Amino acid sequence: MKKLLSLVLAIAMVATMALAFTSCKSEKNAYEGLTILESDLFETEEYGIAFRKGSTMAKEVDAIIAELVKDGTVAEIAEKYEVSDSLVKEFSNGASTATDTKDFDAIKAKGKLVIGTTVWAPMNYKDGQGKWVGFDTELAEKVCEKLGVTAEFREIDWDNKLFELEAGTIDCIWNGMTITPAISSACEVSGAYMINGQVIVIKEGAFANASELAGKQVAVEGGSAGEQQATEKLTGSTIKPVGAQTDALLEVKAGTSSACVIDYVMAKSLLGK
Repeated sequence: MKKLLSLVLAIAMVATMALAFTSCKSEKNAYEGLTILESDLFETEEYGIAFRKGSTMAKEVDAIIAELVKDGTVAEIAEKYEVSDSLVKEFSNGASTATDTKDFDAIKAKGKLVIGTTVWAPMNYKDGQGKWVGFDTELAEKVCEKLGVTAEFREIDWDNKLFELEAGTIDCIWNGMTITPAISSACEVSGAYMINGQVIVIKEGAFANASELAGKQVAVEGGSAGEQQATEKLTGSTIKPVGAQTDALLEVKAGTSSACVIDYVMAKSLLGK
């Protein structure tokens, strides 16, 4: 009986892994024929986690991430999702000096941290069984374990992320979020744990350089760093905000937009570049 049970569990595990692999492979196949337009047009940026203004949660999370960096957990998760080359060389606490413990006490009392996120690999996405996975997903789960609470992921409209945070429908924004002056002004932000950049994605062979996008439509995720940088630097292009970075990629795939601007980490993961 025990042998039969072990066999059944082993088969179930293999099936789960196969589903996840098939889902990941299918997602990559959806963007076949797209490539990164090599350019030094876009600046590097840093990822952080945003909490409500005045909340001590940023400092609490900073302390835990520092522990997870030290014991090798962060490096292990990064290797699993192939983002090791994007980790900051040395993690350090953010600039928050907040003293309000109200959020921390409320999160501990309800036993969960509600995390505002969107679907994009390799940071936060769903496997073949609909379970949240990804670098940010697993890092958040490890942090929550240390806090003694459960991580609850809530998919949001990225363009409304600050409204969701202020309204209290989420406790933090944790989804490859670029630290910008606007975010730092409106929120308490953790230390930077990852370095990233924005890149232009096109159909293979469509354009030789960014200047050829003048007069063309470029898709971006609304409210993202990609939208900000495309608006600032592709001044001759028509910038089209869409719901998610994957939607921006599909715009290019379908030919409804000539290019899109998305995160390098995501482009590298989905396009294999």
